[in-house]
Amino acid sequence: MSFFGNVDFQKLTYTERTCYSYLRDNVDKIPYMRVRDIALEAHVGTSSVMRLIHKMGYDSYTDFKEYIIDKKELEKGSSNTAIPFSLDIFSNDIEQRLDNLAHRVIESDNIIFTGVGSSGLICDYAARRLAGVGINTFSFSDVTYPIASKLQNTTNTLVIALSISGETNEIIEVLTSLRSNKDVYISCITPKLNSSIAELSDFVLTYRINEHRINTHYDLTSQLPTVYLTERLTDLVLSLIHI
Repeated sequence: MSFFGNVDFQKLTYTERTCYSYLRDNVDKIPYMRVRDIALEAHVGTSSVMRLIHKMGYDSYTDFKEYIIDKKELEKGSSNTAIPFSLDIFSNDIEQRLDNLAHRVIESDNIIFTGVGSSGLICDYAARRLAGVGINTFSFSDVTYPIASKLQNTTNTLVIALSISGETNEIIEVLTSLRSNKDVYISCITPKLNSSIAELSDFVLTYRINEHRINTHYDLTSQLPTVYLTERLTDLVLSLIHI
């Protein structure tokens, strides 16, 4: 599942990916923009913008813009909704598995978090927390970034992918490009143990949660379990550093 809808990211051209990244990073501007405005700021043609919108499943730019407006209204309506959270959603061995991953973090030279949408925001948060305790880490959600090329001359890299659906096309493509690199160890946090992203990973942290989607495309599923796991991971890493 992509950020704006059900689109096969692997079938997008480079120009369409560039446009997609611009839309994702500037979603708040979309309700106030025309197609030509997007084309100008993304440095692409108007025809490329429209081809991308059609590939994302929308009949017109107006339909796409209405989806974004509806999405923002849903966010406002759900901002005051309390979300129950219990450690019962995790397996009994979750603390041991987190400890195993914490040791992997300590032993790795580079830590990379990757995700898109709300998962991408949590990647930024998780990377900042680990960096705060002295770990060499960064996050990226721009899948046009040449991460595989960047890691060609590095060793001992840990990638942590975040995805609720476990089928995020952009992340699948990133992990597939890294899978053949023997110096990269892939882990993920997802509630879908049998998903494509989990199958591409060497190590999986999972949990149980009911997905909440609106009109298929908009995901309202709570990210609290992922936040808890990344925060707990940082706590365990810090304790290992001080041993």
